[in-house]
Amino acid sequence: MALPDYIEATQGTAIVWGEAGASGVTATLSLDALANGAARMGAAVDLGANFADEYIVELRVETGTAPTAGNTAELYLLSSTDNTNWPAKVTGSDGAYTLGTSDANLRQAGSPVVTLIATNDGNTVLIQSQAIWRPRGRYVVPVVDNNLGQAFRDETTATDNGSRVILTPRRTVIND
Repeated sequence: MALPDYIEATQGTAIVWGEAGASGVTATLSLDALANGAARMGAAVDLGANFADEYIVELRVETGTAPTAGNTAELYLLSSTDNTNWPAKVTGSDGAYTLGTSDANLRQAGSPVVTLIATNDGNTVLIQSQAIWRPRGRYVVPVVDNNLGQAFRDETTATDNGSRVILTPRRTVIND
């Protein structure tokens, strides 16, 4: 049996959660003017029957007022095998997310996939370095928890909003 000539990673088509109507958005996650200390969950996305085993995850947050340097916005990705039974009180629909007493609901979600650490910049899209995430089921919902000390930017129209979650499939390909 011959060994493969090489192994490479390829990227698939990204899933982009953000404001409905915003450029490039494929699933709804209404982050416009998300208050400090509040969280929001997005609409469920079906990764498909043959979903990738790894995804590149990026969180982008646009602030209108400079956040406190060192404060965070956290992204959690929750999976379901049937699009009905969700952990951590997620519903699969875009809406406000109830954190619960001492963030009890988020503790059920596990560790954040990405923690964006703020710099003292206003009216800027802050982007944390990407992470690799492995889904635990076919369906996925993002939850964003804002602890930046400021609300996310309140945009005039959805098309202007730069806050979003980007999930890009990453597949390993063996070439003979």
